[in-house]
Amino acid sequence: MSAWELGAVPAEAMALWCEALGDDNAIHVDPAAAEALGFGPRTVNPGPTNLAYLLNMVMEARPDREICSIEAALLGNVLAGDGVLARGTWDQDTCDAELVVAPDNLVLRARIETDGRDSDDGEGFRSQRL
Repeated sequence: MSAWELGAVPAEAMALWCEALGDDNAIHVDPAAAEALGFGPRTVNPGPTNLAYLLNMVMEARPDREICSIEAALLGNVLAGDGVLARGTWDQDTCDAELVVAPDNLVLRARIETDGRDSDDGEGFRSQRL
């Protein structure tokens, strides 16, 4: 079993992720917009950011591997201030992973496959935490 935890998702980081992703949905940066759409008074973390938490877990568990495929299903939302736990089980080079909001609310499930080879590209670069 692998695990990775973030005690509280920072609202400030959501704006940075939105800029990087080209996502202009106001629910990610404006609490009033999130509340108007029924999410409550906290901003909503972008889905790709939630997936990045699972990738952090995989890269920390297998830092010598490259990720070669991802199948993911978004099942819920992570809001600003939520604590999240990424956890997964391994079968050789494949991780069946899930992201939960405390205490155990499943928001994302994914199958992440690695290629089983060293990811060093000869220049000393390896997978980096997202």
